[in-house]
Amino acid sequence: MINRKMWTAALCLGLTGLVGAHRLAAADKKPAAGDQELAAKMLSEGWKPIAVGVYERQRGPNKVEHMGYGREGLVWTVGELNRQLTSLVREYQSYPSEDLAKVIDHLTVKIANAQREIRNTKSLSSLTEAVSGAGCSICYSATADAYYLTGSQGVAAIADASFNNNCGYSGDTYAYAFARATLNGTTTTVTQEDPHTGTSVTSHAAASVNGSSNCSSSANSYAQSTALGISYTTSASNSLCPAPSNPITAVSISGPTYVSSSLCKTVTWTSSVTGGVSPFTYAWTVDGGSVGTSSSTSISYEFCDSETASIALTVSDS
Repeated sequence: MINRKMWTAALCLGLTGLVGAHRLAAADKKPAAGDQELAAKMLSEGWKPIAVGVYERQRGPNKVEHMGYGREGLVWTVGELNRQLTSLVREYQSYPSEDLAKVIDHLTVKIANAQREIRNTKSLSSLTEAVSGAGCSICYSATADAYYLTGSQGVAAIADASFNNNCGYSGDTYAYAFARATLNGTTTTVTQEDPHTGTSVTSHAAASVNGSSNCSSSANSYAQSTALGISYTTSASNSLCPAPSNPITAVSISGPTYVSSSLCKTVTWTSSVTGGVSPFTYAWTVDGGSVGTSSSTSISYEFCDSETASIALTVSDS
């Protein structure tokens, strides 16, 4: 069981949608009536303009999405990707891994390619022009979430993006998810990415790791088309890894407390656990020495005269 609140933010344009009323590229020198209508619609849906050609909407304390239009919007999106890259580089410096290094390399290349495409594109099409043909439609979306696990202790992240059109325009989708947590002194990181380019593409990435401290997870995704002058980015982050709602409340040991024998004799002790989240791990000791790691342990002793032994058990859940 997980604590996850996904949202799906998508924009689909066709002859019966925003087409004909809205020019989403920044080719015009002055705002058209359709642009003003679009701005009013986005404000009513919780979007706020934060820069020329860029709208932002908060989906929670650590979740945010952006929509960019025209050259200014594309340039801002590249800047957002650079900010994400900087965050990943800092993470790699503290917790290096091969998978995270690959994500950093690939994201660096995608940023460079996007910058080159923007420089080399002299003019951007408007969505009105793009879908002017009969039956032409364009859809793009991006989702992201980062959260802590509740069925077991740890964190996870998930990201998705899509770009689909039957108008012949190419677009890019990209998604990456990252999760880090420390368990029993060992820090584990999991990273996944999924980039695609084409007229009908989707990206998906997910990461999950168990741990009880030092938790962090993040997800980012975007869909964009330089030719159309559109971009859609989402990001989410989480740094919580609270204890499970069903902690271990008691551990007991059952077995003999007195053995009468002058020869070697096998003695078995068993355990019982109240609460907790399975699977469990067991660590048995006799007089401080490790003797077993199962739910029960059998020990062979040769008792001489009057002898005592201290039996101890430590149980951990997932």
